[in-house]
Amino acid sequence: MFKKRLLASLPVCLLVGCFARVSVSAETLRIAYPSAAVVFLPLWAALDAGFFKKQNLVVELVSIRSSPIAMTALLAGEVDVIVGGANPSIALQLQGYKDVAIFAGLINRFLFSIYSQPGIEQLAQLKGKRLGVTRFGGSNDFAGRYFLRQRGIDPTKELTMIQVGSQDDIFRALLAKNLDAGVLGYPAVYVAKKNGLRELADLSQSGLRYQLTAFVAKRSFLAEKQALMTRVFRALAESIYFLRTQPKEGMAITKRYVRIDDPNILAAAYDFHVKLFPRLPEIQPEDLKLVIEEIAATNPKARGVDPAFFIDDRIAMEVQRSGFVDQLYR
Repeated sequence: MFKKRLLASLPVCLLVGCFARVSVSAETLRIAYPSAAVVFLPLWAALDAGFFKKQNLVVELVSIRSSPIAMTALLAGEVDVIVGGANPSIALQLQGYKDVAIFAGLINRFLFSIYSQPGIEQLAQLKGKRLGVTRFGGSNDFAGRYFLRQRGIDPTKELTMIQVGSQDDIFRALLAKNLDAGVLGYPAVYVAKKNGLRELADLSQSGLRYQLTAFVAKRSFLAEKQALMTRVFRALAESIYFLRTQPKEGMAITKRYVRIDDPNILAAAYDFHVKLFPRLPEIQPEDLKLVIEEIAATNPKARGVDPAFFIDDRIAMEVQRSGFVDQLYR
């Protein structure tokens, strides 16, 4: 039943398009992702621009908004790969599920900014003020607190932290002046700037490494389907190259998937994300250190764990050694 519900959530045109254009000998892969956020653009471009097809793959992109449901689907074999935050996979492995691993990643930094009322001009002026986050314990909250501590501000003692809800809720609270500042993501930051709010800090430029977008699969699947997953890597690498070199076509794909009507905001979001996508979607242990620190705040088992424990990089290493990516950029 769960498999039927997942497939039913796919657009009919997507399913028909995939199966009509690819030969019967092509291998099928189900990839789940959580939302229509621009961070997942390489997936959409690999499908729509034909790079999965070029690698003789039939790929079904399935939207599963709940991380627990996505993980359940992965363990049950209903999907083959999950793309989303690194946190759920690490938490699952800490619970004893050893047949799970992070094998790739797209963006390894915080995609948040701290925006304030126009009268607040620097971070130090936030002391004693109200700072809004989406929910306590989430990545938005962790990013804001961690960054402020790095800048010598204790958010617990020197600020009033307020759990607001969604990004839209934070934005509306700022406009209504019910907050002095808030931690905003993309594309909300562009809307905030357009409405006269002030950017105090761009966390994406802080130098902090945090694996925001991770690819997760069963370790047994990665071992058994290494040739298949190597082709997936190649398709993703070519998709990223396409997005970097064909912005007009890439922007059209972005517009099909995300709900951004303002062309200026769409263009800004596209340019920003494409610059952050790596040439090869590999992942390094360093990228998981802050994620593990985030988990350790509520799960003592995460303390002192080697980040490499959660990674299976056999596919990335194979593609890297092949020189495939270098050939794209020549």
